[in-house]
Amino acid sequence: MSSNNTNNTKKRRVGKEGDNDGASGGERQVDRSVRDELKSLSSHMTSMMEHSRMQTQNMTNMMQMMQGMQGEITRLTEKCDRMEKSIEVMNESQNKMQVTQNTISENMNSRFDDVDNEQKYQLVLLRNQQWNYSAPRPPATYWYTIGEDEGSAATGFLTQIKQRTEEMRYGTSNGNVVIDVFDLPYNEAFLPHWQEFANALEQHHHSLKCLPKDTETKLSLCDMELPDTVLDLLSKALESTQFTKFGLQNNSFGQKGIEFVLNYLKTNQIMKEFGLFVNTIDNMEQIKQLCEIVEEHPNIEDVSLDECRGEGLNGYEMLQMIMNAGKYKLNGVDLSNNNISTGGGTFISDFLACNPMLQYLRLSHNQLDDNDAIAIAGALKHNTNLETLDLANNNISKSGWEALRKTEFDDTSLNSAADSNHTCYVKYPSGDDEIEGLDTSQMNGNLDSDFTFFSECVRQKKVYSVLSTRNRLCSNVGHFDEVPVEFLPEMLRTFQQYSNYHVPEHTPSQGTNDVNPLSLVFEVCRYWDKSLAVYELLSS
Repeated sequence: MSSNNTNNTKKRRVGKEGDNDGASGGERQVDRSVRDELKSLSSHMTSMMEHSRMQTQNMTNMMQMMQGMQGEITRLTEKCDRMEKSIEVMNESQNKMQVTQNTISENMNSRFDDVDNEQKYQLVLLRNQQWNYSAPRPPATYWYTIGEDEGSAATGFLTQIKQRTEEMRYGTSNGNVVIDVFDLPYNEAFLPHWQEFANALEQHHHSLKCLPKDTETKLSLCDMELPDTVLDLLSKALESTQFTKFGLQNNSFGQKGIEFVLNYLKTNQIMKEFGLFVNTIDNMEQIKQLCEIVEEHPNIEDVSLDECRGEGLNGYEMLQMIMNAGKYKLNGVDLSNNNISTGGGTFISDFLACNPMLQYLRLSHNQLDDNDAIAIAGALKHNTNLETLDLANNNISKSGWEALRKTEFDDTSLNSAADSNHTCYVKYPSGDDEIEGLDTSQMNGNLDSDFTFFSECVRQKKVYSVLSTRNRLCSNVGHFDEVPVEFLPEMLRTFQQYSNYHVPEHTPSQGTNDVNPLSLVFEVCRYWDKSLAVYELLSS
């Protein structure tokens, strides 16, 4: 029994073990599959990590390359900057060299031109040694047949035109060609003389080019009739001969004469001054052309149209157009004798109040009235450039002149005297036209003088005059309170300025009403003790 049991037990064990082996086989198959997957996954992850590492390495390499490239770009940029700076320096050097070359070239050309002009001028003079004035002169009896006055003027004209022609031919002219006779009508006997004159004038440009730079030259033909035939001769001659000043007076020419003038103004770029006197302009279109020329011309500074207003012109409108055209360039304007009436307009005063560069304005013999004078007086309070204002022979009465005088010298107080206009000289009525009671003894200068007094000297002169007047009346003391103490040093300088022992150059001389400066010093020192003490305190 025991052996059977033992066998059964072994069988059961075997059976169990068999069962266990079967179970272990399945588990091993599962584990192997898992292991394979894990191994595959591990291999895949290893591959991915290796791939990632390679990508990282590649990115690192690329970053290093980019850094290297960035460094190279920086170096190239710096190199480009250095090259650009070098190019700028080279361009600047080239520009300087070009400017230097141009300057040298211009100087050389100028010198060559000067030499060339001088040579041409000498050749012209040499040829002219064989030249003789050939225009025939009628006998004296010829002029007696046309009247004594005309004959006398004709004789004077023939003498002058021959003299001016010879001066230009022989090189003895100083650059000024002036023929001035008395109201001479044209005569056919003059034509050969005008031909001689025009030929010499055309040749005269050689002489003018040899004059020192900035030399003023002038062509002026006054009080003689210039018909179309003469204008044609002059037009041709003046194509090459240019003067800085040009004037025509009382020449009895019409439309063609004005066209001749406008054409010469347009083509002569060195002209500074021109004037038409008693030569009628009949339409505004010609005034418009004139204004366009003035506005665009590089050198014109002074314009004179004295007694040029024709029937088709409005004098006030002409004035506005010309002054507007030259607002920023003209130093002087003369529009006298043009029947200018403002009709209450304020253009003149508004223009002057803007303080343009205009230095002289002549409007004499027009139709300006007291209202115009008062408005102009107000404008002069704001103007420091105008030096001469001529309003003589207008419809201005004492009230208008008094307003202008007050602007120039208001002697109400020291302050008003100091604040007056000290630069503009207004020409007041004189002689038979002088207005009774109008004191013009302390004005700003003299229309006929060669220089304009310095405005500061004039200012001090007016202050001195007020003090002198009050000293004679023993009234200065009563006015000391109105004067600020800071003004005291200037007052003392004024006393010295006009002392009999100290008179600087260009200082207005003492007048008959001026007292001795010692009298003024004594008055100040005697009665202004408190102010002196205050001034000393402020100074310390």
